[in-house]
Amino acid sequence: MRYRRPLLLDVRLFVLTVFSVLALGRVFSLVIPSEFYFTFQSLFADRTPQNQILALFGKMLAPFACGFTFGWFIYARPLSAALPGKKFSTFARRLRFRWSPTMFLAGFFAAFLSAWPIIVYWDLLANPEVAHLKAIFFALYVLYMFGFGYVTLFGFLGALFVNEYLEGGKYETAKLVSVAELSRVGMLWILSSGIASATMKMITK
Repeated sequence: MRYRRPLLLDVRLFVLTVFSVLALGRVFSLVIPSEFYFTFQSLFADRTPQNQILALFGKMLAPFACGFTFGWFIYARPLSAALPGKKFSTFARRLRFRWSPTMFLAGFFAAFLSAWPIIVYWDLLANPEVAHLKAIFFALYVLYMFGFGYVTLFGFLGALFVNEYLEGGKYETAKLVSVAELSRVGMLWILSSGIASATMKMITK
């Protein structure tokens, strides 16, 4: 039977990513006009942005930027010089079993921290017109959290992909991030966020 390495999160990377997403998201919320920035409060209040799609992309800038930044630094540190194949394989295993799950969960948890006060105090803060749709809105929150996780991972993998491209195909026999993998994560991000946005727009008309 083939042994599969257990999943181990990078605690330091997790904490740094969660903090960075929350801090950068707060900065963006103050800089970007409200009509171009999505907030979890807008899911149940009379403060929905005029353009939901642009606002959602504005909200996703923080997790994407943080994921991309950490991916860039993680790649540059051990892979800035030519490495033996064994060491490259070790890096690839860490990417698959440790760093990628860490980045996804960090994005998910950052979104959870942004939304949990609203979830807890739903009965006090919710717009009476949609208060009875509590279960549906909680499901939308979860979808947005998945969207945060996927866009953080997308930024992280995107940084690795760009670095490999800039290296000029140094590792032709083994790629850290393929176009197919990057596309899959991007589609999961768009799908989860798109379903949540379309559903929210439909039930809040």
